[in-house]
Amino acid sequence: MNVIDLINNSRTTAFSFEILPPLKGNSIQKVYNVIDKLREFDPKYINITSHHSEYIY
Repeated sequence: MNVIDLINNSRTTAFSFEILPPLKGNSIQKVYNVIDKLREFDPKYINITSHHSEYIY
């Protein structure tokens, strides 16, 4: 199913979240922990973006 289908088929206000993946060298478990916490809000989808760059200032 496409995201647009999820939005169009929703009869109530729908939530979605966008999260960043961990920087190189960090554990993916942090992402899983965040997703577990967000699940209580029943989001229609969760978008995981990519880092524009790996620079840390």
